[in-house]
Amino acid sequence: MSYRPGGQTGGFPEALSPQAPESFSLIDRHSSVEGTYASERDLRIEGEMRGTVRCQGLLYIAEGADVDANVEAANITIAGQVRGSVNCRGKLQIMPSGRVHATIATDTLVINEGAIYEGELRMEVGGASGPGRVQPEGEAAATPILRRFAPDAGDGPALPAAQPSKRGREE
Repeated sequence: MSYRPGGQTGGFPEALSPQAPESFSLIDRHSSVEGTYASERDLRIEGEMRGTVRCQGLLYIAEGADVDANVEAANITIAGQVRGSVNCRGKLQIMPSGRVHATIATDTLVINEGAIYEGELRMEVGGASGPGRVQPEGEAAATPILRRFAPDAGDGPALPAAQPSKRGREE
């Protein structure tokens, strides 16, 4: 079953963008799915999902939804409850009504005020981090910006202290 909101505000606003597909899959509030669910398009879950979810587009877990699964999607917005593991290749957003108890791997994370998140978090830049990631040359040697202004002992000379101006000494 496919469903596309016709000019609705709220709920699934990303579906109204010019790049959105014509329709998205829906697991409605009266449905319960157990097993593996794969979608090449956006997916909206309003009911219950147990198992594995793979979505090539935006996965929207609506308020009242209950997901206990290994979740993988390009972008994810959570307004319901999620348990398990979440692998997001783009932006993961937890709305104020969202409740997440999961291990998360994502590029970008937004947790809105009122949301609850409990679990392990791994931030990945461009999906390239992880145990097998090769560190680019010079990345480890880069000096943090705060170090330049407040060096530790042995990190080199500190910035010179401000000297009173000539004018201040004469007066």
